[in-house]
Amino acid sequence: MTAIQTTPVLVVGGGPAGLAAAAELSLHGVGCIVIEPRPQVSHRRPRAKTTNVRTMEHMRRWGVADALRAAAPLPVAWSQRVTFCESLTGARITDFDGAFGLTTQRDDRFAEAGQQVPQPVVEEVLRSHLGRCPGAELRLGHRATSLTQDETGVTVAVTDAAGAGYQIRARYVLGCDGASGMTRDAAGARYVGRADPRPNFNMVFRAPELATHLGPSVQYWVVGAGPADISGLMGPLDLAGTWWAGVPGADPAYGEAHSAELINGLVGAPVSHELLATDPWTARMLVADTFADRRLFLVGESAHVNPPWGGHGFNTCVGDAVNIAWKIAAVSRGWATEALLASYEPERRGVVEQTVASAESNMRVLANVLPRDEAAIQRAKRSEFYTLGLVLGYSYAGSPVIQRGSVAAGAVADVSTFIPGTEPGSRLPHHWLPDGSSLYDHLGRGFTLLVPATAASDLPAFSGAVTPETAGKAPGHPGVAELAGRARRLGIPLTVTALPPDYPWPAEFLLVRPDQHIAWRAPDPAGLDIETAAGLRPVRAGV
Repeated sequence: MTAIQTTPVLVVGGGPAGLAAAAELSLHGVGCIVIEPRPQVSHRRPRAKTTNVRTMEHMRRWGVADALRAAAPLPVAWSQRVTFCESLTGARITDFDGAFGLTTQRDDRFAEAGQQVPQPVVEEVLRSHLGRCPGAELRLGHRATSLTQDETGVTVAVTDAAGAGYQIRARYVLGCDGASGMTRDAAGARYVGRADPRPNFNMVFRAPELATHLGPSVQYWVVGAGPADISGLMGPLDLAGTWWAGVPGADPAYGEAHSAELINGLVGAPVSHELLATDPWTARMLVADTFADRRLFLVGESAHVNPPWGGHGFNTCVGDAVNIAWKIAAVSRGWATEALLASYEPERRGVVEQTVASAESNMRVLANVLPRDEAAIQRAKRSEFYTLGLVLGYSYAGSPVIQRGSVAAGAVADVSTFIPGTEPGSRLPHHWLPDGSSLYDHLGRGFTLLVPATAASDLPAFSGAVTPETAGKAPGHPGVAELAGRARRLGIPLTVTALPPDYPWPAEFLLVRPDQHIAWRAPDPAGLDIETAAGLRPVRAGV
């Protein structure tokens, strides 16, 4: 009888969510096995193409942001524009510049600009990264078939590439196996929502001679004109002549039979091309009724599915993965309790629901129903291409491990407008330092205590983790040493560092989590409840 293999965490599914979860676990020194049925990543169906600024910030934390940009076929400098036109050979209607957080300029609001890059490239970069991470094992060609839970762990049945079965025993399982995987059923969860009745038809084709007088854009939205009157969107996948195109309203049978007609219609003229792949699909707006069952957590598309309009689906999956993975790492390393894990769904559900709602809203006005009018298009589509309010402005306020306050968790008022702030639950406002580094580069892998510059004249600025004795040198604030001592006794990793003098937010002490969200703030460190932030005790009434 084959012995049962063991691992601290089993990640079922090695798409974006699973790879991100493994990268986060590895960052915190927790081992995992990733089970993924696909031996290779297919470039014929590129899926997501937008890696937003928040996901790129996580890539920076994992040390792979530069590698991803180097691998991306479209450099950010090549284009940051979305163009609406009558066709690629026809008239320009309007442009959206700086779409999707694309910029070559340093922006104070974020540590990394967005990156247009096909999802297969992202997966390949993360696969390569995990191959260099001690404790992370990626098993390609393996498929999880069933699982059972008990009080101390989860036993998962797996079939390897040769068809042989074996079992893995894990303390926790992350269900990252997508909409058609088995973990959602195993968790007793079901999707709630609807599917859009309209069909969609995507194509990938090679056309090295295809060019446009409209100039480089990452997307061209064709609002039909001329005899063909075909509407849709398209864009380059690389600079060597590989393109993608999507036609809303085209059913699979028509698309397969008339792919050349659709491509020529979008271009506005006959174009020599080689059809590489087709992909009919239906937009779905679905959210699972629960994200967890005991030691099994649903991550990414096993928990939610949304249309691609706005480019949020893959990025939301990464956000899920980061949230649950750092918490599992904290529990696995012994400095947090399982009460911390119970905050996963309360924190992520609101983000997921608003993201799905935003994508659905964008879907209401697609290329085939847009008027050929600049003002109308700008009004209708601005919230699709400028979304920093949604991407960076969401909050975990209301979570059981976040300080209670006057600002309750709720929907972002305007997905296009991002106003940073230090309210507990929000992402720590970004700041560039004089040496060119990001404030984020100086946060610890555990919690970080950020000390106002006015209270930290004796603290070495941005020096990484310091001892409680060093922290005690903060003049007039013995609470810093007391908090550092408490963290040391509890085994909670705590980095203490000074905020820069020009940090443009109120001079308060900030307790920041590993995911860069603020857990607590107070005018004195005595008011920072690191125990609750780590799930070591319930939130006190009135806090």
